[in-house]
Amino acid sequence: MTSHPQLRRVRFASHADVAAFEQIPLDERLGGRDLVALFAGQVAAAPSAPAIQYLPGGVSDISTVPVTRRDLLDGARGIAAELRRLGAGPTDVVASLLPNGPGTVCAALAALAVATLAPINYYLEPSQILKLIAECGAKVILVPRDKPSILAAAFDSILSAKLDAHILEIDPATASFGQFGTVDFATRAPHERVALFHTGGTTGLPKFVPLTARNLAAGALISGFGYGYAADDNVSCAMPMFHVGGLFACALFPLCAGSTVTVLGPLGYRGDGVVAALPQTIATCGITVAVGPPTIMAQLATNPPDRTKADRLRLLVNGAAALPHLIGERLSAASGVPVVEPWGLTEATLAVTSGPFDGQGRQGSVGLSLPYCEVKAIRTDADGKAIGDCDVDEIGTLAVHGPTVFNGYWNRPAESQPFFPGRWLDTGDLGRVDPEGYIWVTGRAKELIKRGGHGIDPATIEDALIAHEAVALAAAVGKPDAYAGELPVAYVQLHPGATADPRTILAFAAARIPERAAVPKDVFILPRLPITAVGKVHKQPLKADIIARAVRDLLAQTLELQEVTVTVEPDQRHGLVARVRVPAECESAARDALGTLPIKSTINSLDGAIRE
Repeated sequence: MTSHPQLRRVRFASHADVAAFEQIPLDERLGGRDLVALFAGQVAAAPSAPAIQYLPGGVSDISTVPVTRRDLLDGARGIAAELRRLGAGPTDVVASLLPNGPGTVCAALAALAVATLAPINYYLEPSQILKLIAECGAKVILVPRDKPSILAAAFDSILSAKLDAHILEIDPATASFGQFGTVDFATRAPHERVALFHTGGTTGLPKFVPLTARNLAAGALISGFGYGYAADDNVSCAMPMFHVGGLFACALFPLCAGSTVTVLGPLGYRGDGVVAALPQTIATCGITVAVGPPTIMAQLATNPPDRTKADRLRLLVNGAAALPHLIGERLSAASGVPVVEPWGLTEATLAVTSGPFDGQGRQGSVGLSLPYCEVKAIRTDADGKAIGDCDVDEIGTLAVHGPTVFNGYWNRPAESQPFFPGRWLDTGDLGRVDPEGYIWVTGRAKELIKRGGHGIDPATIEDALIAHEAVALAAAVGKPDAYAGELPVAYVQLHPGATADPRTILAFAAARIPERAAVPKDVFILPRLPITAVGKVHKQPLKADIIARAVRDLLAQTLELQEVTVTVEPDQRHGLVARVRVPAECESAARDALGTLPIKSTINSLDGAIRE
């Protein structure tokens, strides 16, 4: 096994830099280590170096809890000793319902080292959480010793249920677990399953993504290259640690590169005052890389950090959902640092593409393929089967190949696995690759609605609507939104002769949808829903309709414009494009307003000039 030197920041400005990094094979770089061993190498190099700055209140003007690398590893060894005492072995699942904190990172390292970690979204309804715990067959369930008030009711319901599993209370706010003893860690074999992440938080049947030791170790190395993580970095962590983005992209991956991670309280961006104080927190804590979803980036664009105080900030990373290009441009100009937009998915540890932090930014693109990763667009037939590779700039289904890609959903038959021939992962996203290799995502073949980065299965909404006695057909789609990315809305067709009020239908469905985030914002009743030749509801016309409604609503609210004509048309490069006509004197303001929506649009003034 090779030694583990401190990771040195390397240049990432173009594909040439990626190719240069790939000259050393991945397995040679990893040297047989798993993710826990990668972090242990950083501990050996500098045990007293800072690993985590924990802000219990989520803001910098409240006491900070420092945690060294040695503290974190010792805490992980303590929890691992207790997991082993409870009988957890490599194939046993440890479910984690822990809010953010150093103790949560310790618990994750422990479970990754001796068992299989399965983080669970604790914001789901208790019945959904219990279903996920049962589905993954958890042997141990980690819960917080002190439950945050907004989660107390959910935890009471979970703990009162009869579960065939050990309950282990962990304090997320500390890394001190010496009371449990200690164990030494052995490196996991590359093919071993070490983590299970559930996807589609509101789906009726959960899908678990198993990730191997090699998947995560590769993700750490690739992510370190993509964002230039090094020992002098301080990375913000305010995304939930039940998600790959919060636990790995914002915490464990930077830690494996020797960086410090600043954890913004147990609830991250959901904590009181955390978002409002973020510019000050970036400055006071010396954040060098700030990570957040589009909702946070939009607020930073209007309230950026003071660069005379936040002089260490070098990079802003948008995550979880697409960032409207105008917001990206404004944020970069206001902050004075690059804004990069990565793209990935749980099934590939999120480490697939990113905009080069040293290169020329292309707002709206998700950047270049990261080292050892390949991305291409594939032509598919009506059944979603591959029929050939797309040409340059031709839209197809984006597919991924590389060491971070998982081997298939847990306990699912081969025919339901998301792979094209050659083990190319079918991402479900539509997009294209331009002549310079930049990747552009133009839509989603799977029709998942992404609200603030959280995946909502339309079927959950549709099933609740169909249960209404007056509803014959239902279809849920995402309405473009400047803050959340998308908001769920629904279209329904009533039974012949039936009558119902949209508000009544919405209230009926809301009571049957297991997660509040999935409750549609509006229900529209149509005489007939569009139907395909094979009898399925055709959602593209509905998507076009809701884009047009979103455009009209935004211009009416922001500019009080009523004289607006909107047509939404298919486009070979961008999927759907909104073509908008406004009075000539309103053209510039309309362009600025529409730039906040995550859609492609053109403005046609009265003089006939069309501008994007």
